[in-house]
Amino acid sequence: MDKTAVAHWAPEIGGQFWWNGVFFVLIFVPFMLFIGKKLSSKQRDFMLYGMGAYQLIKVFAVQMSHILSDNYILATHLPLQLCGMSGILAGVVVFYRKQILFEFLYYFGIVGFIHSILTPEFTGGTSSWNIFDYYVGHSMLLIVPAWLMMYYDQRLRHNAWWTSFIYLQLLVVLVSQANSIIGNGANYMYLAKAPIADNPLVLQDPYHIIGFEIFAIIHFYVLDVIARRIFDK
Repeated sequence: MDKTAVAHWAPEIGGQFWWNGVFFVLIFVPFMLFIGKKLSSKQRDFMLYGMGAYQLIKVFAVQMSHILSDNYILATHLPLQLCGMSGILAGVVVFYRKQILFEFLYYFGIVGFIHSILTPEFTGGTSSWNIFDYYVGHSMLLIVPAWLMMYYDQRLRHNAWWTSFIYLQLLVVLVSQANSIIGNGANYMYLAKAPIADNPLVLQDPYHIIGFEIFAIIHFYVLDVIARRIFDK
């Protein structure tokens, strides 16, 4: 468990691999939301529970597979990336619809979805499963909160974008400490080192964290405005 972190890799932006991923998401996400419109209330519940179960079971299965194969690397395999935590949250919120958890998922998850699809960076290897789950799992970060807002009347509270940003600071401190304690190249939430993906919003080390904070609060506010213009009518 003291092995060095698995090296990250990022496909070329605009390359065939990148376009394949983008096309998949552009088909998969609208298709899932469209299906939701055609289902009965009971069928919609089953579909939602299925999405939540997928998010939770796959995390448990991946964790167990690494443990049982004696290939668990603390610096890589803990679910401490922001998208990893949002993915778990997307499963939890389906079965436990706590308002604050839904708000975290909406802001954290959708920001993670946008940047993970447009500027992908893979943190867990190059297997077909890892690639498939990367795009399906990240798509769920948009599909689940959108599904809850469209079909279950879930709404954001006043100033939810701001309170979610404040709670994000606590998460930054905790994960930063985890990176320091684990060592061996641990870079959860990219707090130790900037992502290698070609993202124009990512500043170079050591200023990337400042950029994360600035762009996070801007993203949260914009997402808040979008949600209110679409759903608060």
